[in-house]
Amino acid sequence: MSEVSFYFDFSSPYGYLAAERMEDFEKRHGVTVVWRPFMIGAAFKQTGQSPLLDQPIRGPYFRHDMERCARLQNIPFQIPNNFPYAALVPTRAYYWLESRSPMLARKFAKDIYRGYFADGLDMSNPENVFAAATRHSINVSEMRAAVESQKWKDHVRAITEDAIKMGAFGSPFFFYEDEPFFGNDRIDQLAQWISLRKLTLGSTTDNPGQ
Repeated sequence: MSEVSFYFDFSSPYGYLAAERMEDFEKRHGVTVVWRPFMIGAAFKQTGQSPLLDQPIRGPYFRHDMERCARLQNIPFQIPNNFPYAALVPTRAYYWLESRSPMLARKFAKDIYRGYFADGLDMSNPENVFAAATRHSINVSEMRAAVESQKWKDHVRAITEDAIKMGAFGSPFFFYEDEPFFGNDRIDQLAQWISLRKLTLGSTTDNPGQ
């Protein structure tokens, strides 16, 4: 089964909207989506980008657009009081958990997103991150140790550096066979690209002499 790499930041509203679509996306298009949270602030330093709502003129539009997109997807959404935040703790926790159970890590990631954008919880507070873990019977003591471990600090740094080298400059960012797609509003285009690639590969397989 082919793979789609899904890069996102836990403080990204459009990343949240995309995350809510990924399970259905996998089923519809016969791909495996590999979830890859990264630190978008590192990309912003290189591109000169600023947080969406802080941008002159564009900020009010983005606020309106986020709320509109959430309504269209029929998912709860609010702009948290501490938007955006540096999501180091949930990102490190995610990769520690993924090393044990990728599916459980996904559920945890969605809980972090929903806690922040649906319930307005301050996810810069590690205790709220650990509270999300308890809902899935995850060992909180082990998670506390993991987020302070140099291993997972280095892992998040490496993932972020790799994402930027590949060209990921925002969230969500997708790669399919090195083809990049940026934004929740490019998911349908990504789906079309996957279908076209499968048709092309199928045609080549059916006609090996061509």
